Amino acid sequence: MRTTWLSSLIAASLLVGTVQIAQAESHKQPRWPTLELDAQAYTEVTQDTVTITLQATRQSSEQAVVTKQLTEVVSQVLNEAKQQEVVKVSSRNYYVRPQHDKDGKIVSWIGQSQLLFESTDIPAASQLAAKYQDQLPIANVSFSVSKQARSQAEAELMTDAAQAFQQRAQSMAVALGYSGYRLKDIRLGGSGAVYRAPRMQFNMVAASADVPESLPIDSGTEEISLSLSGSVYLLEQK
Repeated sequence: MRTTWLSSLIAASLLVGTVQIAQAESHKQPRWPTLELDAQAYTEVTQDTVTITLQATRQSSEQAVVTKQLTEVVSQVLNEAKQQEVVKVSSRNYYVRPQHDKDGKIVSWIGQSQLLFESTDIPAASQLAAKYQDQLPIANVSFSVSKQARSQAEAELMTDAAQAFQQRAQSMAVALGYSGYRLKDIRLGGSGAVYRAPRMQFNMVAASADVPESLPIDSGTEEISLSLSGSVYLLEQK
């Protein structure tokens, strides 16, 4: 019975001590008002990567014929184009499907297959695509910023975004009648992108005998942004 009484007394003492410590810690927490704010930094980056889509279309009354023709032309171009290492070559969409008449009867088969040429060497990709456009006409050309260039731009934007956040925090603190601020927490936001290049389009028709050595394409720019958001304590006037 005595052991139980002592255990209860010790537990109660520990509980009181814990409450006192927690109250003491809470008194240490700053009671300054807080302010939520955010800041952004922007930069223009040249789109250094091109992706060219080449597409073959075949049609026949027999499914096997369409499949064979697509396989032959795409395999030939794919194997030849992969002999070089400057342009990344890969296959993409492929399908063979039936076409029906008004009664639901299959009257023919149509199929399409695509290859993608992607590279940061835009002239090389342009020349390679022009070489095969009599076999695989150009379906689309798009530009983008490479991962390396984007990472470099974002690294530079971090300093600009941090400075913008600090300037806004100080300006807001002074405007509200406080002497300054103290950082409470901060969050780094993902980057955004605004494309500034017209979309390139090509008619998917067979090229003439006079095939150009390269395509008349040029990249544009892309606006990359980085944001910082968080909260700060507003310091009292001294």
